Amino acid sequence: MRARSLSSNEARAILALEADRREVVTLADLQKLVGTTPGYARKLAHELVGKGWLERTRRGVYLLNPAQHGPDALPDRDPLRLGSRLADPYYFAYATAAELHGLLPQAGSVYYVATPQRSGLRPFGPSQFRLVHQARSRFFGTEPLRRRGRELVVSDLERTILDCVDRPDLSGGMGGVAHIVALAKPALGWPRLGRYVDRVPKRSLRQRLGYLLEVVRPTTPAPEAWLRRMRPDARAPYVPLGTPALYGRRGPHDPTWRIVRNVSDSDLFAEGRIP
Repeated sequence: MRARSLSSNEARAILALEADRREVVTLADLQKLVGTTPGYARKLAHELVGKGWLERTRRGVYLLNPAQHGPDALPDRDPLRLGSRLADPYYFAYATAAELHGLLPQAGSVYYVATPQRSGLRPFGPSQFRLVHQARSRFFGTEPLRRRGRELVVSDLERTILDCVDRPDLSGGMGGVAHIVALAKPALGWPRLGRYVDRVPKRSLRQRLGYLLEVVRPTTPAPEAWLRRMRPDARAPYVPLGTPALYGRRGPHDPTWRIVRNVSDSDLFAEGRIP
């Protein structure tokens, strides 16, 4: 590996960033630190990326790869640190949030980051990140979480449940969602979860969430008053429990929640039943 040598201007910028314990640097920061033009700041950033001192996270924003990482241009391998710098605002969501809350046994190969910015899959060194578009009006239900010495923004327990039921494809499938619901159920704040449901005007999500919270881990029942408030009108259309493209449209009908149970028990409880 090539040693990370520095020119005088590069050293001036890096030493100032490390002295201030800065992790994130912008082109404007580099311009100010070196006292130069925007064009030279872009050139400086390009050179520092090539030498392994900076890693580009998004346009005009870079992550410092400090001296303590060694003399060689080794990429940062902490996916949580990298993911927390890919977008602003952001929060770790779906299967990643579930893993951070201890609701899934281990992180998957993709880290999910909710953001109002452009979505898509972004390879970053040895990790992959899925940026999932979330409207600013739905940017609620987050909390700080300290992990590996860093403060992250992650969906809280109730928002994690809501998101996972909404997007099983990002949460380990229906078997993963049932497992997440089962482990989270004893610790849920029911009034808070109810408020979150009210803020997402999606009738099918309300029905699927209520149904799962009633049938998964039945020995830990949801409050009856909460369930009663969530139950749909008797004239509401039936909605499939699982994505029809994966599970089809046929199955037993649950008249209380107006759910088509198109997911078999073997799929729903693929991770095993939790009593």
